[in-house]
Amino acid sequence: MTKSEVLVDLEAAWNNRRSDMRSSFHQAKESLERCTQEPDLKGIADCNKILGYCYWRFSAFSLSMEHSLKALEFYQLNNDLRGEADTLNNLGAVYMFQKEHQKRLECNLECLKIRMKLGNADDISGSMNNIGETYLEMGDYPQAKKWFLDCINYPGSSSDSIAWANHNLGKLFLIEGEYEPSEKTFLHSLDLSIEISYDVLTTETYLQLSTLHKEFKNYQKALEYGYLALELAEKSGAKEEQKNAYYLLSQIKEKENNPLDALQYYKKFHSLFKEIHNESNIQRLKDLEFQFELENIKKEAEIERLKTVELKAAYDQIDEQKQLLEQRNKEIVESIRYAQRIQQALLKEENHVSEHLPEHFIFYRPKDIVSGDFYWAQEKNGVLYVAAADCTGHGVPGGFLTMLGIAFLNEIISKSEIQTPGEILNELHNKFIKELGLQDSAKDGMDITLISLRFDEETNSKELMWAGAYNPLWVVKNRNQKNKVISIDGAPQEMELIEIKPDKQPIGRSEDHHDFTNHSFLLEKEDMLYLFSDGYQDQFGGQMGKKLKKSGFKNLILSMAELPIENQLAGMENFFESWKGNHEQVDDICVIGIKI
Repeated sequence: MTKSEVLVDLEAAWNNRRSDMRSSFHQAKESLERCTQEPDLKGIADCNKILGYCYWRFSAFSLSMEHSLKALEFYQLNNDLRGEADTLNNLGAVYMFQKEHQKRLECNLECLKIRMKLGNADDISGSMNNIGETYLEMGDYPQAKKWFLDCINYPGSSSDSIAWANHNLGKLFLIEGEYEPSEKTFLHSLDLSIEISYDVLTTETYLQLSTLHKEFKNYQKALEYGYLALELAEKSGAKEEQKNAYYLLSQIKEKENNPLDALQYYKKFHSLFKEIHNESNIQRLKDLEFQFELENIKKEAEIERLKTVELKAAYDQIDEQKQLLEQRNKEIVESIRYAQRIQQALLKEENHVSEHLPEHFIFYRPKDIVSGDFYWAQEKNGVLYVAAADCTGHGVPGGFLTMLGIAFLNEIISKSEIQTPGEILNELHNKFIKELGLQDSAKDGMDITLISLRFDEETNSKELMWAGAYNPLWVVKNRNQKNKVISIDGAPQEMELIEIKPDKQPIGRSEDHHDFTNHSFLLEKEDMLYLFSDGYQDQFGGQMGKKLKKSGFKNLILSMAELPIENQLAGMENFFESWKGNHEQVDDICVIGIKI
């Protein structure tokens, strides 16, 4: 095969990458070896460009970056503007999945600048869509919408660019809660992508439509789109889309009260998540090609199984192992249900807050069956300890961490000496690192607010010590006519809310850990203390469908801080239901109110 024939084949592989990515990948791999032997520098650059795109879709981001940079070096040295623009687009895609939006925007803008020089309308409109997508990821929705409409309306814009822009507009409408325009725009994008066999985009749109119908509680339709997305993602080898499909299907199955299927899909999601995000493991990257080839071997084995009777016994054994795995998964689900009962048993003793502190309320509402938030209290030698904590995640993973957190706290407090909240949090942090074997990049851990209260009956004084990991402490004092605050219903409040700032570091997963800070001061009768996770203030709702935010939560607290404690709990429950409305609860919630 001549050099010119190789270049023609590589051009075809680049053009076909959207509908048959695996074939494009194999073509580039085979051609790279041939071009290296000759050598053919232009061919080597084109192979690296294609491989950079495919490895990005396979979620092998380091390999994608490596091949793309090799291609970019050649294109820039030889003033190959089209190759340079295409490769900048590849690099921008890698930055997108690494959440480095500013770097991606720089690549997008440079790519558009080059494509404007070349004058190809389809390439120009494609860059416009990419710039809009970057602004969408950055949360700049007006800019994002502008670029999507510019792409759609650009003269000569092709079907694939228009399809992508409509897909991204649908995502924007979905974020803004505009469900009907969102679905209409997604379906238009889907028609276009199916017509031109754009498998990657079709997969993405199936995922978005599945998400949309999940929000509508139309779970059957959500499952149909989810299965279609998974099938296409597995066909193309797009691991990010496979991972997203697994997670979405697990959520839908959980909503349908099908915990076994939900767990199976979640395990697949978690396995693929760890694989995708293990880029620092060099051996993992070296093995990527082997894993890709292994998929082909498995497919060939499946074909041979259908043709060859001798392989039946081996596949009977696989079926037996499958049944054994299903039984084990059933046992796992039963264990998780038991873990739920254990967690409920650990948390239901609300009166354990102490006989010294009769006036308190606890508003506790898990997002899922098992919560990632927990509350905790112990009294020792005249000192009362109370905490509200928010562990990583919610549902089953968060629930396991809550039980570990409670166990660790109980172990720490069992020591003979009296400890300050800061000392307890330091030891809790060390236990998470040691017992869970966390590395700097691990995500497991918790945010927590922890107080200790000492009551001196002789002097009638109440001494408070507090320390916090990301979560603050709020103290509300009655200041008579001073410092009036306007509540959410417009009524003036004769109250002052004092916020004590936490250390900006979590328990666990901290790269630059320092000792937690102790805060100490005296309390007065009728003072109110509020300990909480971030779930309440992060809830979407109201007429605009926005977050309540810290300011709204603070005004709610001020509006009811003078009420009897049982009225405060009822008010907090009623306001939450009214605010949330038809929106889904976004996170676990734990709020503790204590009246001195």
